[in-house]
Amino acid sequence: MTNRISADSLLAVAARIGFRKASMEDLARATGVSRQALYNRFGSKDALADWAVQSRIDRSLAETLAHLDNPAAALVARLLAALDAWVGQHMATLRASPHGIDVVPMAAPAPDEAVRAAERKLVAAMANAIRRGGPGTAVARAGSLAQALCWTAKGLVHAAPDHATFRRELELIVGAVLAR
Repeated sequence: MTNRISADSLLAVAARIGFRKASMEDLARATGVSRQALYNRFGSKDALADWAVQSRIDRSLAETLAHLDNPAAALVARLLAALDAWVGQHMATLRASPHGIDVVPMAAPAPDEAVRAAERKLVAAMANAIRRGGPGTAVARAGSLAQALCWTAKGLVHAAPDHATFRRELELIVGAVLAR
């Protein structure tokens, strides 16, 4: 049944009114299945919310890793695309309502364990990309640079006024960090 249920539909409802305020009827309507079907599959609204958020984390991580594995792109472009896939692409959702942070956990100031685990994979993949294709001075510090870039992107997603500015500023930062 989870093949029929769209995590994006659930997260759109949660971003608009919040998971706490959303009823199972609201969530059922958003997914196109019955309330009872949601309870039968997930058992509770909390379990459904956890599944939807985990789906968002998994999809963002998969997109992120795919960007890092693109052999046709230069290292700066791969890192920029990866960080944009991890947090930047979620700026609109994050800012659409006061509940945006509920559905974009990658940008949360205090992420839960699922986000921390995914972020460890992201940082390890970024460090490997830097080791494989970075300038000599960056290779020795690849792990630290990858972690710093990830933290920078998370902070910038909150500070930049829009996605275009986020991308522009992040490109400058990634380029400067790798040029050292």
